[in-house]
Amino acid sequence: MDHYIPQRRIAVTLWSTALGSVQGWVFLDLDATGNRHQTLLEKLNESSRFIPLAVGNEGRIQLVNIQRVSRVTAGQHVIQSDLFTRGFQPWREEDAEVALDDGTTLAGSVWMPLQRQSQRISDFMNQRGWEYFALITPVAVHLINTAAVAAMKLSESAGAPVAAVNHDERMAA
Repeated sequence: MDHYIPQRRIAVTLWSTALGSVQGWVFLDLDATGNRHQTLLEKLNESSRFIPLAVGNEGRIQLVNIQRVSRVTAGQHVIQSDLFTRGFQPWREEDAEVALDDGTTLAGSVWMPLQRQSQRISDFMNQRGWEYFALITPVAVHLINTAAVAAMKLSESAGAPVAAVNHDERMAA
């Protein structure tokens, strides 16, 4: 016997080097008690390899390998609480420019929940594995697959000049 799980669907665009951009609807689980609903970030970070995507006017279902998708952008009318939950846990946003392996570069703020106050963005990224994270840009919120990130330029600095100093000049001083 099948168990019905109440769901709602939200409009998204999936970006992938294999598929290009694909528009459709992703199904998010609703809490039957109405206390909490699943976010798109939680859905993307589940252990399931494939995500059902309803495509076209008829809503034909395609199963997409979520690990092969570089980023997901929600439709224009999707509210932020459907994408990720800031909640009551400590979090911080760090400015960054993200270069993806498909050549796309996006600039915005990386939203990261904090495990500790001194957590750096490098710590956060190294803990992600293949998970997705939220990049908030002026145009949209992009949920980015960590495995698709080729490089990230950060606003944080080393705190001291890192310019090359001639070894002979240092010894003379």
